[in-house]
Amino acid sequence: MHRVVPTSPAELLPLQLETIGINPDQETMTRPNGYPYFHWLQTLEGEGELSMSGRTWKMTERSGVLLAPGTPHRYEARGDRWRTGYITFQGSAAVSFVQSLGWSIAERFQWESGNDQITDQLESLLASAESGSDPSGWRYSADLYRFLTLLRTDARTDNRPSMSKRLERIQGLLIWLENEFANPGIGLAEMASQLGIGKRQLNERFRELFGQTAYAYLIQLRLRKAKEWLPSRPDWTVRRIGEAVGFRDASHFVATFRQKEGITPDTYRNLYGAGSSSERQPD
Repeated sequence: MHRVVPTSPAELLPLQLETIGINPDQETMTRPNGYPYFHWLQTLEGEGELSMSGRTWKMTERSGVLLAPGTPHRYEARGDRWRTGYITFQGSAAVSFVQSLGWSIAERFQWESGNDQITDQLESLLASAESGSDPSGWRYSADLYRFLTLLRTDARTDNRPSMSKRLERIQGLLIWLENEFANPGIGLAEMASQLGIGKRQLNERFRELFGQTAYAYLIQLRLRKAKEWLPSRPDWTVRRIGEAVGFRDASHFVATFRQKEGITPDTYRNLYGAGSSSERQPD
């Protein structure tokens, strides 16, 4: 077994590595009271089986399971040899971060052949921990963050495509919006037609990826462009910038900007650009 236990920092970090390793011949493990920290287990070669709360998951290659602290479980090899990699971690922000990613007390992940970033990141973190080059633990914390975000973007759960695959499906629309956002005539129908799907399905895809409707994404894009231009184009009136980013009139632009940003466009310009906002009222 290749196992590393890094030095524990004096203070609990947001994400703190407890152990990491590779087991070339994984033995049967039964934990009726679970493990005290978050526990990641993935298959590197062969096949295993993990059971928890009445559920049984096959642990095939390019798959893994993340278990929350205290989750009872059992796992064992299926076949002659089961090679696994694992990470255990805790941290002051660990619970809230894992919850923010939308994961439950036990989450199974799968990723496609040819996508080795998750395994590469585990092996990189193992090599770093083995070298003892980070006694403070902060780099391990950052590497753990990257590992967990890779699970979120590159792996799939519940047989759904990974986030990166779902993004690929709408990438053409996102590029089109970056070029056409200034057109005030764009609506759900125009966006859906770019993908050849219905408006309801379009909104479902955007909610899954961005937590908002497709039209809300467009409004956010327009406001982002306005926030770029308000400080950098001081000779443009607020009305002109609002129209340039796709709003039909200045009052709608100002009201939407205030609602989303908490301040008016003029106040934003005054905070981040040169000159006095009093000289730039909507004309």
